[in-house]
Amino acid sequence: MSMQNVTEETLAAITKAQTSGILETTGIYSYDLSELVSLIPVVTPFRDIVARKQSPDGNPYAVWRAIMNLNSAQPDPSMGFDFAANEVQYQEQDFQARYKPTGYAGLVTQDAYDLAKGYADPYAVATFQTLNQVLIGDDRKLIGGQSFALAAPAAPTLVQSATGGTIGAVSLYVAVAARTGSGYYYGSGNSQGTSSVVSTFGSGSTNSVTATVAAVRGAVAYDWFYSTNGSTWFYYTTTSVNTVKVTKTISSNQALPASLPDLSTSWKGTANAVPTINTAADNGSANAADYDGFLASLTGDYNGSGQWVQPGTGTANPSIFNSLDGAALTLSGGSVTEIENLLFLPLWNQVKCSPTALMMNAAQAQEIANLVLGGSAATTFLNTDASGRISTTAGGRVGEIVNAPAGGVTVPIEVHVSLPPGTIIARTDRVPFPQANISSVLEYRALRDTAQYEYGISRVANTAGGGPRKEFEIRSVGAFLNRAPVAMATLGNVA
Repeated sequence: MSMQNVTEETLAAITKAQTSGILETTGIYSYDLSELVSLIPVVTPFRDIVARKQSPDGNPYAVWRAIMNLNSAQPDPSMGFDFAANEVQYQEQDFQARYKPTGYAGLVTQDAYDLAKGYADPYAVATFQTLNQVLIGDDRKLIGGQSFALAAPAAPTLVQSATGGTIGAVSLYVAVAARTGSGYYYGSGNSQGTSSVVSTFGSGSTNSVTATVAAVRGAVAYDWFYSTNGSTWFYYTTTSVNTVKVTKTISSNQALPASLPDLSTSWKGTANAVPTINTAADNGSANAADYDGFLASLTGDYNGSGQWVQPGTGTANPSIFNSLDGAALTLSGGSVTEIENLLFLPLWNQVKCSPTALMMNAAQAQEIANLVLGGSAATTFLNTDASGRISTTAGGRVGEIVNAPAGGVTVPIEVHVSLPPGTIIARTDRVPFPQANISSVLEYRALRDTAQYEYGISRVANTAGGGPRKEFEIRSVGAFLNRAPVAMATLGNVA
């Protein structure tokens, strides 16, 4: 069909207003039908670096075995003349990772296809956009998926202040529940909640209270709640650190904070809902539909079968975990003190190797750049044009940090969009252990890797979208493997 015919038919379908003479409102103009554009960012760096390997056989679990580190439990190698040497101690441990499906579905009606003729292919658009969301979902689940529950937080401690808020002479309680990475992006739930002891202000009208809870291993965010009686709770806010400042009394649920732009606005499948609290049981931090992703492999203990379980209920996870409890990073000797002391040094002491990369959110990457480049010891280079300093370049980034404990190895900084702010991970892709036999430290083991499936269509009367249509699904079935958590470290609750 020619563009002339399309224009004539389009204009004929529009009711014209009667005008005196030909004016702009007469409507004698064409339609500038430009190309369909897509404004959906698809950035999936963690999915891109995790090896994807096909499972050779069917099984509910991906299973592997490991010889565990017993260096500190070996007997004295000295035996004296004429005596036999002591025998080396061994410990073998089986590990299991459960296969789980992930994916998204798409739908295009025949009527939508017909109406877009000559402009775009709705089926191709739907397929491409569905695949984009699959990739984003993979990136988020590979980092934050978790099938077991977070531990319930301890009771938060409250510190009163006579300034900084608008709280009067009242009594209040504060409660908290923790979220996983999957809960952060998809609002699947939080941990069992815990409330504080009552805090009473005797006087004043500008009071505030700072609530702090002991770090929950594996949590990337904390939901905070307010109550006047310890039983009726209102949602106050969510933070990426284990502390919050309460500055006002509330009698209704507050909105989600704008400071955490990726926080899900769909709580347990309800759009525009806010988090809830359950002080009696886990409130959805355990997502039975999830496989256990990277954070879960650094968080959970493992049981006798080698499956990840809630911290404190099995054999302790050998990865390193430290918390800044809401403090900011600091600079010392031209490097970041907390990264050296709480990531690099403990890893060197534990496994005598350096991590491959530091994974962090853009917020922490910017914080490190400001910290290092803003220091008096930082060297500033002014890039100029041919005319001199007429056009200088401002700003900069810190691309690597020297690992002094490991002898001066440089460790790159990687920005990961699916790692929530406040958490930094020292990731190790290669372990330099003799006969380690690890081809891929991190791996997505696929029973069935990403594939598209077409559905048969049934008629659904009196329902929009129930007529002639194409329905499809793009999905995978797999498990995430981390064969060396002992060579990883996490720094949480970074302000």
